[in-house]
Amino acid sequence: MKGFSLFELTIAIAIMLFLAAGITGAFSIFRDSRELERTADEVLLTLREARARTLASDSDSQFGVFVDASRAVFFRGAIYTEGAVENEIHPFSARVEAHSITIPSGTVVFDRLTGATSASGTIAFRLKNNPQKTRSIAVTLTGLMYAQ
Repeated sequence: MKGFSLFELTIAIAIMLFLAAGITGAFSIFRDSRELERTADEVLLTLREARARTLASDSDSQFGVFVDASRAVFFRGAIYTEGAVENEIHPFSARVEAHSITIPSGTVVFDRLTGATSASGTIAFRLKNNPQKTRSIAVTLTGLMYAQ
């Protein structure tokens, strides 16, 4: 008799489902890790843009970045004003949050002549579904910043 028995088909389907679940799980972990990296990189680029535009005296203004748990806001001026028209809001991925911000008020404003800031510290990001996965950005008093 040729063909497969019901038992053999059931085993083959079970193996395929098991492999598919493993692949899906691995892809999910990879996707979440990329979201964490992308969020931290975007905030780092936003901080660097604020510093560069301040040093260039763009519009004769200072620029800064405000960070809270779910977003970074690029703003013009020495003080962050919620809802200002010129604010550029960069929301974080729904999978990522800034869980530890040691920068006072979560606000970094750069000095026009030196690029320095009076608000140094770190911004730590983590995955909501895997809090052990983190990425941090450090901001120094000289205005330099780097990923940790």
